[in-house]
Amino acid sequence: MTVDTQKSLLTELWTILTGDDIEDVGLQTIMGGTVRLALTWAPVDCEFPYLVHRIDIAPAEPFPMRLGTYYLDIWSDSNNADEILAIRKRIIELLDELEPNTNEAVAARLWLQTEGFIPESEQGIWHYATQWNLRFYRKAETASIIGR
Repeated sequence: MTVDTQKSLLTELWTILTGDDIEDVGLQTIMGGTVRLALTWAPVDCEFPYLVHRIDIAPAEPFPMRLGTYYLDIWSDSNNADEILAIRKRIIELLDELEPNTNEAVAARLWLQTEGFIPESEQGIWHYATQWNLRFYRKAETASIIGR
């Protein structure tokens, strides 16, 4: 069964990030046993550290191709930046130059575009934002468009 192209990509990235359980270096270990990853906005009073992600997609030529930006923000409540930087390091290892292909999106590629700290007004709250370029061909939607 095919699903929405954006949902398929978000699900693939969610699976990669939340399933990273390599002993001592995986995101699960770095984040205290659980990778909390929310779409667009974290739940109220979400336990730190956590991640928030979303995708913006734009058209490109030829028409089956899409270009997008994958946003992944890291949040931490810590005395220093060590925790958030360890999370950032592992995310780069997992996602940079990744080819997150799904049944709906093929020839996909993800690469880091920009990253940096975002100042927060509350002492001890760390926010690190990453933006990733995303390119893919929308296989399932293209088949439907051509078939009409």
